[in-house]
Amino acid sequence: MPKVSAGDVDIHYVEAGSGPPLVLVHGLGGSWADWDYQINAFSPHYRVLAPDLRGFGDTPIGAREPGVLQFVEDLRGFLDATGVDSCLLVGHSMGGAVCLQFSLQYPHRVQRLVITNSVPGFKPRTLRQYFEIGYRLFVMSLLGPARLSRISAQRMFPGPENEGLRAKVIARGARNTRRAYLGSLRRLTAWSVIDRLAELQMPTLVIGAGQDYFGHDDVVKFAHALPRGYLHWFPVGRHGLPSEAPEAFNPVLLKFLRRKVKP
Repeated sequence: MPKVSAGDVDIHYVEAGSGPPLVLVHGLGGSWADWDYQINAFSPHYRVLAPDLRGFGDTPIGAREPGVLQFVEDLRGFLDATGVDSCLLVGHSMGGAVCLQFSLQYPHRVQRLVITNSVPGFKPRTLRQYFEIGYRLFVMSLLGPARLSRISAQRMFPGPENEGLRAKVIARGARNTRRAYLGSLRRLTAWSVIDRLAELQMPTLVIGAGQDYFGHDDVVKFAHALPRGYLHWFPVGRHGLPSEAPEAFNPVLLKFLRRKVKP
């Protein structure tokens, strides 16, 4: 897997195909491999780049603390190093937060934006949100990454039909470190750009799912707050939608990327 230098770390990434740059940003505890089903599908049409964020996958954590703002600067350095001036940008979960923040700080570098299974603010407001954050903090702190990855994989990909996918996710998650995961989570739960959505002038697709952690009303409100926002709601689907249902997810993504929009 190739790597490029960005500040104090070498960012590992996967690249496939040629054409307009399509950059895929994974979520908390993930890696480039979370985009397995998209890299192969989109490489005939795009130059697909999927980096490992600082502290995850094969990118070391370095001296700086991981978090949305640091990931944004790492992403800027990654694009510089790979010769990408502007791109089609896709983010999943925490990767969605990174892509939103990046698009606010460097709007000229984002042609179109796609946010899946994510929201513009991770500060907990409801009992369920406090639970989702609390259980991750508890399990990672006391039981470690291997146990948390098993629990999370079972919740995201239940059923015997997902046994192979679950095994891959568990193996990847077990490689996480407490420092990278907990540091990223704590900073994520203090992050919000809800009050800045009107600044995002690029076409933006928001993708939500019926059994995700993020409810229908919050996702719809998010999409409607965007000046050039589009919404696609999957009534059936969980948090790992790009991996769980690529046969449904990929056509929606491709249609948006190719869609003619008003300038």
